[in-house]
Amino acid sequence: MDWLTDYLTFAADVSRTESEGNKVYIALAAIVLALIWPTQKRLQLGQAMAFAVIGGIFAATQMGYEIVHLGFLLGLGGIVLVWPALAAAKGELARLLLVVLTLVSISNYLRWGPKLAVDRVDTYDLMHYYLNAKYFDELGYYDLYPACILADVENDGPRWDKKGNIYMAQDEKGHALKPLSHAVERGRVVRSNNFTPARWKEFESDFLYLHRQVYGMSDSMWRQMIQDHGFNGTPVWTLIARPFAEAIPANQMGRFMGRDVPVIKLVGLLDVALLAIAFALVGWAYGSETALWAMLWLTLSYSLRWPTVSWVFLRYDWVAALMLSMVALKKKRPYIAGLLTAWSATLRLFPAFWMWGPFAKGVSGLARKHVHKQLLVMALGFFVGVGVLEAGAIGRFGMDQVVVHIENMSDHNKAEQLSSRRIGLALGLAFAGPFEKQPLPTIIGPERKKRIGEQKALRYGLGIAMMVIMGWALRRSDDDEAFGYGFIPIFLLTTMSYYYYIARVTLAILHAADLSKVRNQVGLAMLLGMELFCNWAEFTYKEHRLFLIGYLAWFIAAYAIVMCAFLLVDAHQQDRADGDGQFLRSAPPEMLGGVLMVGIAVVWFLAGLVAGVVFVYPIVLVVLGIIALVRGATTREA
Repeated sequence: MDWLTDYLTFAADVSRTESEGNKVYIALAAIVLALIWPTQKRLQLGQAMAFAVIGGIFAATQMGYEIVHLGFLLGLGGIVLVWPALAAAKGELARLLLVVLTLVSISNYLRWGPKLAVDRVDTYDLMHYYLNAKYFDELGYYDLYPACILADVENDGPRWDKKGNIYMAQDEKGHALKPLSHAVERGRVVRSNNFTPARWKEFESDFLYLHRQVYGMSDSMWRQMIQDHGFNGTPVWTLIARPFAEAIPANQMGRFMGRDVPVIKLVGLLDVALLAIAFALVGWAYGSETALWAMLWLTLSYSLRWPTVSWVFLRYDWVAALMLSMVALKKKRPYIAGLLTAWSATLRLFPAFWMWGPFAKGVSGLARKHVHKQLLVMALGFFVGVGVLEAGAIGRFGMDQVVVHIENMSDHNKAEQLSSRRIGLALGLAFAGPFEKQPLPTIIGPERKKRIGEQKALRYGLGIAMMVIMGWALRRSDDDEAFGYGFIPIFLLTTMSYYYYIARVTLAILHAADLSKVRNQVGLAMLLGMELFCNWAEFTYKEHRLFLIGYLAWFIAAYAIVMCAFLLVDAHQQDRADGDGQFLRSAPPEMLGGVLMVGIAVVWFLAGLVAGVVFVYPIVLVVLGIIALVRGATTREA
């Protein structure tokens, strides 16, 4: 079997870009499979898909793919050519094809070998999340880079020439590029004031191991890291992650699956376990086919290219929690769903927007004098979960660190801090598509950042209007479906890094759950089509990232509009079928007052975040609003 070992070792070294090239063809097959899943015309469309894949194989050979990729594509084309048998088997072989496509996609993500999954770690990410979690008491949110730079300089560094001797400094005023001398001076102050000699020696050992030994960092990657925006983990994430970081030594090797691997690899396996549990429970709640579609979409996603699953430290816990929230809602466990959403929101903040759909559905129900008790229970679980977790973080680290984190994130999201790795409606509005100046745009330059800043009012106006319309469209949706659309306000109102866009997996789940509906067929095909485009763009125009994120922003906006139209039509048809045409009848005054208080509190709090101020009173107003809602519901039932 030496030949197999040699093959897998060779295949595992396939570059990420070529892996993305393969994803184009897998996505093409998946799109056609999604569109024909419930139809009776599998034979003709299957043949069309076969010709498309064969054409892709020819194109791939012309681009000089290695023989391993040619073999993979020929194998995929062969699977598709047996499509006539799928129709005769009444769907059984169609499900088999879904299984095969998913396994192929997972193998392609792992680059066709065990090395990526078993051996590797991501030192760039561990520098931020492992080191800062372990030494948070000493480093806080500002001092990771100064401490690392000092340790580097005092151990035969810095390891690059005089070009680019600057780093991203952080303090209460925000982020700013400053010379390395500033970092060294600040690092000495941090070491003197915050570290004991033994603790500094431990930190220095961990840093040097990550920086120079376990896969190490190139000079260019090291320069890129210290010009990043530092550690952004929430206080709750830090509270949860710290015990794992303390327990797992950074500078030791161990045995795993018969191989010598860094012991620190064990913390990366937590993400694998959490995602495996989430997909297993999605299969339990929605069926195995839904779980396979969601897994296929995720492993095809451009957004999963970094951080690589299993290379990192609790970086996918929040998305697993969102998936489990959908499972809980599907199984009529709203309180557990609220707790899980609270867990996700306190780990990354933005998952709180997944409560938007249930909130909109609840408000529209009140307008029709209908109380969605399940959603009230979910809201209770959410606020209880947030309260308990935030109280734990405040008790351990203090309120100051919570405020610093929010201020850091506010500064990080300003137009002048945008990078070409961020996606959102803001980038779509500032992108002119085919009318962009040639050559293709590469980064977000100063002029574009200025334009994004000037479009702030327009962007928020469009975003809020779209949220209101889609919230109304969700009034007749199931609770888990309303929840699953929580990604939409994230896209409309924020500019998150591209890797957080794996949150669209909740959309993949809700679409795959019922492909008998045209809306879900189109939705899943659009999600897969976006990944086809992104992987093609990264493979074809690797250095032109603005080209990718600009068009992707347009595609997501189109997806939101199309889904909103479908939902509005479906909701209207259900209203007519139920004879429910009077939407705006008055609800109990207490309930309307509660809705108004919660709405004002949300706008107040978000406005404060945009301005860089954390207001406490909106939290009080939310509590009072919930009390009013409960009292109104109790009065109505009486």
